[in-house]
Amino acid sequence: MIYAGIDVGKHKHQVAIIDDEGEVYEDDFVISNDQLGFQELDKIISRIKTQTGQNCKMAMEDTGHYNVPILQFLRRKHYQVYRYNPILVKEFSKVHTLRKTKTDKTDALVIAKMVMGDVEKSEHISNNATEELKELTRYRSRLGKHQTLLKVQYTRILERSFPELATYGQARHSAYMMRLLKKYPSPRKIVMAHEKTLVKLLGMKSIKPALLKQLARDSVGCYSSITEFELTQTIQQIDLYDTQIKEVDKKIQEMMDTLDSPIVTIPGISYRLGSIIIAEIGVIFNFKNPGQLLAFAGMEPSIYQSGNYQGKGKMVKRGSSQLRWAMYHASRLVSIYSPTFKTYYEKKLAEGKHYNVVLSHVAKKLIRVIFHLIRTGEAYKEVNA
Repeated sequence: MIYAGIDVGKHKHQVAIIDDEGEVYEDDFVISNDQLGFQELDKIISRIKTQTGQNCKMAMEDTGHYNVPILQFLRRKHYQVYRYNPILVKEFSKVHTLRKTKTDKTDALVIAKMVMGDVEKSEHISNNATEELKELTRYRSRLGKHQTLLKVQYTRILERSFPELATYGQARHSAYMMRLLKKYPSPRKIVMAHEKTLVKLLGMKSIKPALLKQLARDSVGCYSSITEFELTQTIQQIDLYDTQIKEVDKKIQEMMDTLDSPIVTIPGISYRLGSIIIAEIGVIFNFKNPGQLLAFAGMEPSIYQSGNYQGKGKMVKRGSSQLRWAMYHASRLVSIYSPTFKTYYEKKLAEGKHYNVVLSHVAKKLIRVIFHLIRTGEAYKEVNA
């Protein structure tokens, strides 16, 4: 068997090729990240396979979107391709050398040696539907983060130009207040506004038009035409993100309906959370047991053992941060809405455990349930039902 290690880069990929005896066929082979580069790699591998009469196994670091094009190309060519967590590659490298050397060339060779010595390696199965759902849910997450930054900017402008609204807490973040401020983006313009227009914009809300006008009249805010301009545009961008997020949520709902996953039968897990969990897990058969899934989420405790001492530390927090976030919130919600999980949650609390520790226990139990449901396709049933 021959083994190819690929160190994935943005514009180019470094390749190292060795065999079972450790003979190096290529250790400084660079290909461009395009069709010509991929075909060049295919030709080199085909030539070595013909010379040696051996098959080839390939491996690369799982580096997000950079490895997608070459991974798809190699799979279309029916190569066995394995992906490793960069942390595992780094630790493997430390074990095999004391030198603190990191180059693309050495990394490619390390990956090739790693796949050669990994007797338990398994090729990750992919599923187009879950891969697309993963792209969509992560896109949804990015939209939410961008909108949050805009809301922070909106608050900053408002606290400078109309600080009196801060007294009303969340009212300033409400849809009706943003509609009003988009039309009247300063205290001066609110004072000049017709009361009937304000009534129409505010509706039957806690802030009455007369009170709002009084606040605007007595405002100590610092505002200008530029501040008004910035506030108006910021609200317009927030509205745009609102529209886009609703469209993405609708698309996620459609994909979840198509997948028809039993995960949403668990009380407390909505389509939103369920879509993230399903997307990040991908193909459940890539995991042999719930423990591997727990480790993939980075929710298992670190363990330190030396001599007679053995202790457990904090969660390792390695793996999918998106899955970890979703599991944390899912654990909190199922503890409210599921009688079985609520009983378990209250039991752990009664044992005197910290809230976060209790949630980690709930998450472990929930992961075991999710692992079983997705593998079997069964709907969730309460223990006491």
